[in-house]
Order: sequence, then structure tokens, then C-alpha cells
Amino acid sequence: MKKLIIAFAVLILLAGGTASILKYLAIGPFAKSAAQLAAEAAKEKKPEVKKEKRPYYVTMDPIQVPIFQNDTVAGTILINYKIEVLSTANQSKVAARRRQLGDALIKDFSYYIPRTLRNNKTLDVTLIKYRIILIADRILGKGVVNDALIQAMTSTKQ
Repeated sequence: MKKLIIAFAVLILLAGGTASILKYLAIGPFAKSAAQLAAEAAKEKKPEVKKEKRPYYVTMDPIQVPIFQNDTVAGTILINYKIEVLSTANQSKVAARRRQLGDALIKDFSYYIPRTLRNNKTLDVTLIKYRIILIADRILGKGVVNDALIQAMTSTKQ
């Protein structure tokens, strides 16, 4: 009885595989007629060549985050960065709210960086970059900021 069930299961698998190959290759009962091919070709229009958007960079004020340890300042981290946008309208929107974005980043990094340094001994630049984009999306709205470019990230021990 077990052999019969196994043989039936193998037969089902082979039949399914054969049918899927025939459908993928469009042969046999799944062959397409000339009229169907012409209709598909008419549906598929050539995609319009989109003009690539040129990125604009907004230079932001550097962020200086103090790192506290046992109620004293153990060091500071200085982050120099730029915000990348894809239109001049977004560029002016970021430039107008530059101070508000910087303040929000300082508040966020003052909690995020010490917590990260407790678990790891180093900071990952890509995590800082994604954090900047996350806060910028929260402050400026989704889709305004395309990317963040971290130019320099230095730390000092005191």
C-alpha cells in the first residue's frame, strides 16, 4: 500500500512538472496563436525614457553629541553630513527647516548613540545614515529626503 501511494505521489509530481514546463515554454496545448502574440505585443509599449533626476545636496550644520558616562562627559561625537534631495522644491523645503531637523537629530542621537555604544564598541556609519533619513522623513515628510551623505564622523575622548 505504501509503495502504491509513493508511486502515485511521484506520478503527480512528474505530471505537474511536465505541465509547468510546457506552459513556461509555450508549447503543446499551451502554445500561443499568432493573434495572441500580436495582442501581447500591442499591450507591451516601449517604456518612455525617463530623464534621470539630478540629486541636489543640502549642507547641514554638524551635529555634536556628548557621550555621558557616570554623570560626566566621556567624549563627544561630531557628525558632518549632507542631505540629498531630487528636486529644487525639496531642496528649499530642507533648507527652510534645517534648524528643526538638526535639533531633532541631536535629541535622537543623544539617546541612540550611547545606547548603541553600550552594546557595541564602534558605531556603524550606515546605521547613522539610515537614522538621519528616518528622522528627516518624520520631520519633513515621506519622500522629501532621498539619501544622507555622511562626510565625516569623528569621536573625541575626554
